[in-house]
Amino acid sequence: MFKIFLVLFLAMFLTSHAQEVIQIGTTYNEASARIEAFTDVEQKIEKEFYKKYLKDPNRKENLGFIEQGIMQTNLGRVLCPFYLKNTLASYSITYFETPQYAFYYNILGSLIKFDIIKGSDYPRKVLGYSRYGNLISISFEVDKNEQFVYDENGKLIAHWIDDIALSKDNKNPKILKLRRGK
Repeated sequence: MFKIFLVLFLAMFLTSHAQEVIQIGTTYNEASARIEAFTDVEQKIEKEFYKKYLKDPNRKENLGFIEQGIMQTNLGRVLCPFYLKNTLASYSITYFETPQYAFYYNILGSLIKFDIIKGSDYPRKVLGYSRYGNLISISFEVDKNEQFVYDENGKLIAHWIDDIALSKDNKNPKILKLRRGK
């Protein structure tokens, strides 16, 4: 009886650890990441879903917060400004009650695009949609340091490792400096 119990216990223990090792050891290349990125993705989102976000109703207030350097407001939203040559070009809003969505606005407060984040842990996907609800990009985030970015047709746009965007052949890294926030 003891031997049967021991065998069952070892089988369960080894199986659970084997699954952890397999998940931890998963690596992706351009092709395998593309397959994962495009699995169960909606090409079009109906306007009813995002209609209330077409204009930022708090535009002046949000621009004021950004000017003051306040990115997390006490009003239930997180702001992220994007600059072009030291001038505010656009900003995003993520609401506390719906952290899986991010809405991007131009400085006039009109929706440019929105993201839907699928998954709370890595690997995860960030699906980018135009203001018309059409899929325009998918970012497959392997972990906090690596991501593959594809256009709506599955063409690789970028493969990021930390702050380095690797070229198509991954042999000639190009260092890109992006400025987010202040």
